[in-house]
Amino acid sequence: MKISEVIARRAEVKMGGKPPEDRPRKPVAQRALKVIRTRETPNPNALQFVLNTQVLEKGKRSYSSKEDCKEDAMATAVFGYEAVQNVYIMDNFVTVTKGDRFGWNPLKKQVWDKIDELVKVYPSDEVDAGPQVDVTNFLALPQDKKLQAIEMILNRSIRSQLAQDGGGVDLMGLDDNEVKIHYQGACGSCPTSTTGTLQHIEKLIKQQLDKSLVVKSV
Repeated sequence: MKISEVIARRAEVKMGGKPPEDRPRKPVAQRALKVIRTRETPNPNALQFVLNTQVLEKGKRSYSSKEDCKEDAMATAVFGYEAVQNVYIMDNFVTVTKGDRFGWNPLKKQVWDKIDELVKVYPSDEVDAGPQVDVTNFLALPQDKKLQAIEMILNRSIRSQLAQDGGGVDLMGLDDNEVKIHYQGACGSCPTSTTGTLQHIEKLIKQQLDKSLVVKSV
């Protein structure tokens, strides 16, 4: 399969086509989709497996167990290793997070081989940038507008930074002045996610919305 065929296949999936799962897979050396290198993240338990082309144009896939994977053969196979705790797919990389008590040898090569063998082009999510909210008087906004404003800040100032390290963040809610977030991918078990990263997110939200807000990871 050539790169041009991969691009054409990505377009087919985007238009609603289904991959030919029953077609015999070519040997790894002959396939266009493959891992070209790994990249370390701030989380020593998470590695990015960088692919030679984009497999998810918009959105992300985040799995915390084999049961989450549904029909994703690659993620299901990676969860076949006891050490694996999370598989996070975005753009042209797959971030795999392992447990503390496990090392990367021989896990790194095992995961590399499974991704090489089974990775596919994913249909893109419809990513909505969301409405632009006037936050001049944030505390006076109704609850739904407050949540939209926080999402706006996460999209504009935070999510792209986390994505570079193989992670993400979801907004879980707002209770009084407490913003609740949930980390994904490499950020999920990163030692800095509960200290430096959380403080950075809180600082940006305070600066752009209201200084009384605090951020909690749940």
